[in-house]
Amino acid sequence: MRGMGRHGGVDDGRKISFRETYPRLLRYARPYWRLVALILVLSLVTAFISVLPPQVMGVAVDEITGFGRLADDDPPGQTTDGQAAVAPDLRKSLPIAPYMKRAAAYISTTWLTESPPAVVSATVLVGAFLLLFVISRVFSAIQGIVMAKVGQGLIFDMRSQAYRHVQKLSLSYFEDQQTGDVMSRVVNDVNSLESVIVGPVIRLITDVCRLGFVLYYCMLWDWQLTSLSLTAAPLLLLSTFFVGKLLRKNFRELRKKVGELNALIQDNISGIRIIQSFVREEHELGRFNVTSRQNYTLNVRLASIFAMFRPWVDFLNQIGILVVLGVGSVKVMNGELKPGMFVVFLQYLPMLFGPITGLTRFYNHVQRALASCERVFELLDTKAAVASPPNAIQLPPLRGEVEFRHVDFHYRDDVQALDDIGLHAKPGEMVALVGPSGAGKTTLVNLIPRFYDISDGDLLVDGRDVREVDLDSLRSQIGIVLQDPFLFNATVKENLRYGRYDATDDDLVEAAKAANAHGFISELTDGYDTLIGERGVKLSGGQRQRISIARAILADARILILDEATSSVDSETEMLIQQAIDNLVRNRTTFVIAHRLSTVQHADQIIVLEAGAIVETGSHEELLGRGGLYARLHEVQFRLNGDREARDEPKRPEPRARRQRATDDHDVPDLTNGSDI
Repeated sequence: MRGMGRHGGVDDGRKISFRETYPRLLRYARPYWRLVALILVLSLVTAFISVLPPQVMGVAVDEITGFGRLADDDPPGQTTDGQAAVAPDLRKSLPIAPYMKRAAAYISTTWLTESPPAVVSATVLVGAFLLLFVISRVFSAIQGIVMAKVGQGLIFDMRSQAYRHVQKLSLSYFEDQQTGDVMSRVVNDVNSLESVIVGPVIRLITDVCRLGFVLYYCMLWDWQLTSLSLTAAPLLLLSTFFVGKLLRKNFRELRKKVGELNALIQDNISGIRIIQSFVREEHELGRFNVTSRQNYTLNVRLASIFAMFRPWVDFLNQIGILVVLGVGSVKVMNGELKPGMFVVFLQYLPMLFGPITGLTRFYNHVQRALASCERVFELLDTKAAVASPPNAIQLPPLRGEVEFRHVDFHYRDDVQALDDIGLHAKPGEMVALVGPSGAGKTTLVNLIPRFYDISDGDLLVDGRDVREVDLDSLRSQIGIVLQDPFLFNATVKENLRYGRYDATDDDLVEAAKAANAHGFISELTDGYDTLIGERGVKLSGGQRQRISIARAILADARILILDEATSSVDSETEMLIQQAIDNLVRNRTTFVIAHRLSTVQHADQIIVLEAGAIVETGSHEELLGRGGLYARLHEVQFRLNGDREARDEPKRPEPRARRQRATDDHDVPDLTNGSDI
């Protein structure tokens, strides 16, 4: 049904801003708030621990240069004259120095009582470095594990939501989309969000906490030197903003090209037989290379932006270092600053600029993610063109009555597909739909399970408007057998159970026998446990069709739709499939799209469609007697096939009107031997 894709969701082209996107992303973290709180605590601890090693280095420099001593002959807390020591002035000393001095005093009086002060000092310095290293690595490991749980949990939830939403979208959406692009949104784009939802956020929080500790100490020691070291920070932030805008534009285009590349690969793999049979490998390689080259160009462009931006960031960082190096050296030589504190200042400078550069890195990650967010949220925000209404009616078990009352249907571009359709199928009747290709046969039957909504009129099932009932309760009672049946890459048993999950093995065998499928299934390598490949590629067309009929028998639907179910098979297979269909449609309301008119001669109603309108209705004999379109189509087929159809045609059951009325639903046989009707 070409053209119906225009009934899908609408992309309004709206750009998603950081202000609305990032809070929406972070909402996915709500179920994990306890783990997130733990990560924040670990980030705070990790940030504090990370500022201590430079202070240990400063203590070591003061120890070497003689500006401070860890180990001496004074007892802890006492001066040389026996008086209590005065608390050190934090503005003139390193905060960690008193604790290291106490540790040295303890070690010298308990473990290294005979060792000289230099050995005690060296032991304390080495021990402090080692202890801080071990603690930081332990906390980092715990933080990494918790972050992985949160990050993967968020991705799992988002991907599940996206996949659930995709399955609820109307068929028209997929007719407008490339399969590979939808796959790229659900898999690649969602995956790319992990790198921005958790990791960069936690790193940014850790950097900000570290910045707070470093600024506190640096401003406490020398606020003038600290202020001078930050002179390049505004320029760095401004540069980040402008580069971020450029990155986002390119990342958005890159994600789009990745989707196109996935779609092209998926399309070519699905059509590999056609490609090879027409010897079009080089042609397809050329198409692939064009899209791949565009992907290459965008990646090189992005790499070039990063390659130019990073040296600029490093240059601005060096400005701060040079300022501290010049001014700080003068202060040390003038005795205004201890050498150890000067060394700490130099090591703290990267920590001052680290959060700022981290903010630029975070902003760049966000720009990359926003490109994926736009695609994922565009998918999630797409409204299904067909959905259950609020307070939808749950359908009870159907009898199978279907009625079209003056139904019109047109595409969103106002192309008329069906015009004033009126028909009434009683429970248990077979209704055959015939007509030339493009007459609207498939369009008509697709309205019954509400794959598309009618444009005007009423469509009733058991007297209820299909637009007012719950979709699942409607579709679960309608069975469909298509011209090209879809089978999953699973076992025969799993494909059959798709019709009814609680079916027993005996139920499967009984349904397979009714569909004339048990014989060939039993001859497969592993019988019902045989894997049949993607789309059932290891089976013949007739075998796939009989499995789909067995699946429909298991579903036990009250309304059946058979869409050219016997096309493109040989006569013997057609006979087997037709016998299976006879078993399937018994006591069910059945809509049959037919090309071979001989297969619908005994239908209760034959509806002849042309250009989207019903031009004739009646039985086989009545329509032949009128000499209209049906009679002409029958004459064309009779001439093409000669007497073969008349001789070989299996005896058909009596008209459905003479049988028990009931309802059931499944696929339609193809009744034209490939010719248009």
